[in-house]
Amino acid sequence: METSQGPLDEVVARLRRTGTDLTQVEVKAAVGGVPRGLWPTISSFSNRDGGLVILGLDETNGFAPAPGFDAPRVRDAVAEAFRPRSARDIPGPLTPTPSGVIDIAEVDGAPVVVVDVEELPADARPCYVTTQGIENGSYQRVADGDRVMGRYGVFLLRTDATQPTTDVEPVPEASVDDLDPALVERFVDRLRRVRPRSVDGLSSQADVLARLKVLSSDRRTPTLAGLLALGRYPQQFFPQLMVTFASYPGLTKDAVAGDVRMLDRRTLEGPIPVIVDDTVRAVLGNLQHRRISRGAGAYDEPEIPVDAIREAVVNALTHRDYSPLAQGDQVRVELYPDRLEIHNPGGIWGGRRVTELFDGNSRSRNARLAALLTDVPMPHGSDTVSENAGSGIPRMTGSLGRAGLAAPRFDATLTAMTVVLERHGLLSPDVSEWLAEIGADGLEPDQQRALALVHRDLDVEDQLLRALLGIDSHDAQDVLRSLVDDGWLRYPPRPGEAYRRGPRLQHEEIRELAPGVFSSPPREPAVRGALDERIIAAVREAGELAVQDIAERAGSTVNVVRQRLRVLVDQRALIPTAPPQSKNRAYRLG
Repeated sequence: METSQGPLDEVVARLRRTGTDLTQVEVKAAVGGVPRGLWPTISSFSNRDGGLVILGLDETNGFAPAPGFDAPRVRDAVAEAFRPRSARDIPGPLTPTPSGVIDIAEVDGAPVVVVDVEELPADARPCYVTTQGIENGSYQRVADGDRVMGRYGVFLLRTDATQPTTDVEPVPEASVDDLDPALVERFVDRLRRVRPRSVDGLSSQADVLARLKVLSSDRRTPTLAGLLALGRYPQQFFPQLMVTFASYPGLTKDAVAGDVRMLDRRTLEGPIPVIVDDTVRAVLGNLQHRRISRGAGAYDEPEIPVDAIREAVVNALTHRDYSPLAQGDQVRVELYPDRLEIHNPGGIWGGRRVTELFDGNSRSRNARLAALLTDVPMPHGSDTVSENAGSGIPRMTGSLGRAGLAAPRFDATLTAMTVVLERHGLLSPDVSEWLAEIGADGLEPDQQRALALVHRDLDVEDQLLRALLGIDSHDAQDVLRSLVDDGWLRYPPRPGEAYRRGPRLQHEEIRELAPGVFSSPPREPAVRGALDERIIAAVREAGELAVQDIAERAGSTVNVVRQRLRVLVDQRALIPTAPPQSKNRAYRLG
């Protein structure tokens, strides 16, 4: 049975290897019926990324089938919770009603109930346990457990589908005198030069600042965005809206070198352009540099490109959450011997996924602040703080790729975002050794880099490869599709998501957990029975097939096959021959 987390038998094998539930997979014995702990898990999966629940396996007994499990009874009880309800119905155990697929399958010849939970749309979240209420019953997934997300998490989910306006709210305690007159002058001069329409018909500086929402409608009180972008000292009113920088001697905060806990510690304050400039200088002052000769000149090149550091800091300050619940938290920049981390409050706004950050589209939680920073000059020179064109992350990724470094890693939770920039090369000696161990050292360089990204736990998809390797989308998809064909990777569970580890990489995980059991990874794809492979094999053999014929030849149902076809079309593995609504729609190889 195919699930969002891969074929069911392989999911169970992974559970048995690790001996515990996974972040996106929860198992419950459910011998006495539907356990109360099921509803928090479905709430967690509905609120972020979806997930898989398997009922009828006993975690305490090596995930073996649970004796006495009544699959039809449990399936019907779970299906009742997923039933659409009208306003006159008795509320179900979860509000709003979750979405997903519920079915009975077999593991080791015994029946289990598989609940494949889908993430709810942004405007429908949070999903909460009805009897506990929205603040106490909304859950998020943390490692292999479910945790109440709390008031702040609920607030972020409820505002994820609407444009926040915190940045245009006036700061009552501040006045126009709290703006930096020199910075304001440079800002307005730039507007008159490069955006004359934005100041057309306005003669006074106050009118310009009011139109651009630097000042509120009274023309005397700065907005939050105006104060952050052009203020003398915004921390007078918001002490924690700053950046803290720390350089640590070890790989974690608790590692110390003798009596030294930190190699450097700084607090960076002022308006955003000053904070960005000072933060980049602080990081560069703690990085190693190498001398590069070019032509008749020479220059120092830091381990991490300056452009990547600056873009990461700008993104954190531009897109962090500035709502009252987050105004007590600062942006933290932390340097370790192997990496640079930038932390900011607030996850990804607008219902986007990590993989979508590389697509070059711009979407900002703080729309007015982001717009202002495109015209606010940096302290030195004519450059502005940002472009607000969706180019920041692709540029960051490209500069890292040209330096031989891995793409930025985005670790996003509901309430926070961490960007990780590595200090060492993508194909470092340890990664090259790993590639040789698994038999991938003979692959093309771009294929090796893609596997190295997967090895480093990045969410790999074509937009990331396009930015990192400097290739177009079709070439990036060709690289990934070739790795799927050879069994290294699997297609994403859903369109727009990351590729998954294929059987050859999963084999390597087994070999690491049980040395000596397998001598070398399989040279042939070990998933000939997996649904994607059966679909592609059927189309390859026939040349062109309709969905009903594909389902019959692949030994699956039309509904399940349709889900996989959406992914395979999205990845150009298959090409439809007609529009979705056409009765003549068929599929051929991409």
